[in-house]
Amino acid sequence: MDHKEKAILNRLLREAEDNAREISKVLHIIREIERDLRPRPITHSIQIRFTGDVPMANNALVLNVGQTSQASIAALLADGVTNSGGVVSAVTYTFNDPSATVVINADSLTATVTGVAASTGAVSGSAACTITDTDGAVSTWTQAFTIQTNGAVPPAQLTQGVAVQFSTPTP
Repeated sequence: MDHKEKAILNRLLREAEDNAREISKVLHIIREIERDLRPRPITHSIQIRFTGDVPMANNALVLNVGQTSQASIAALLADGVTNSGGVVSAVTYTFNDPSATVVINADSLTATVTGVAASTGAVSGSAACTITDTDGAVSTWTQAFTIQTNGAVPPAQLTQGVAVQFSTPTP
């Protein structure tokens, strides 16, 4: 191979390397654009909401033995209050303590909580779900919650005293 051929090959090699760098830059830009166009979750948090005779604080429930409550998951915007409009699916509730049962309902979204026995305090559980936001973004979430079951409240005592009653004497 003569000097002229080597020069041509070196020039072609440099051009190929330059083209490879330019292609790499273009691919990087395309990946950034693709990432920016990908839907981002609107939902920023979830809460477990308990309902019943008295609505409870989010992510915490206090009930008495024998009482029940319904647990549901709310998908929230960044303000932590406003519902994001995301569709909740693939819900699981995990709670393992003899003080209460947490049983998923037929709708596969909510659960019925029943106080079974007094707990020694608030017992932790968790709920997990998938949220599909209105823009199509899909995200998975896990949220801790607590359940405290108080002992049965004895009925109010009505009797305040006793008296001995005598019948009318007979002749």
